[in-house]
Amino acid sequence: MAITKQKGDIAEAFITYLLKQNGFNVLIPWGEDNRYDLVSEKNGVFKRIQVKYITPNNGALEVVFRSSNNYNIIHYSSKDVDIIAVYSPEGKVYFIPLDNIKKCCKLRLLPTKNNQKKYVIMASKYESRFDLLEK
Repeated sequence: MAITKQKGDIAEAFITYLLKQNGFNVLIPWGEDNRYDLVSEKNGVFKRIQVKYITPNNGALEVVFRSSNNYNIIHYSSKDVDIIAVYSPEGKVYFIPLDNIKKCCKLRLLPTKNNQKKYVIMASKYESRFDLLEK
């Protein structure tokens, strides 16, 4: 099992690869003190992207819009980050605009067992949504 930093590196590399494949320029900020991991640019549109490596659990990806280390907790807001890019180890990527969701969300990979639809966010809604990076 990869440690946290290795997982983050894997996710960032994979997302950078996908962005380049889809015609985006990718900028990487200098240093570790930034709220975002990457910046995408296409046709003059820049998006700050925070990358998350998330392993599915019980048919869902639980996305928390914060980061923590030994010293502090950083909450992401739309003032600092435009998109949360979720990398799942199955090789899928989900682009979630930060202005849609406040603190966290669960992206369902599978329908709920009780067929609940209200307040359920299907992961497919955000899967490979490169168009969200072009607006």
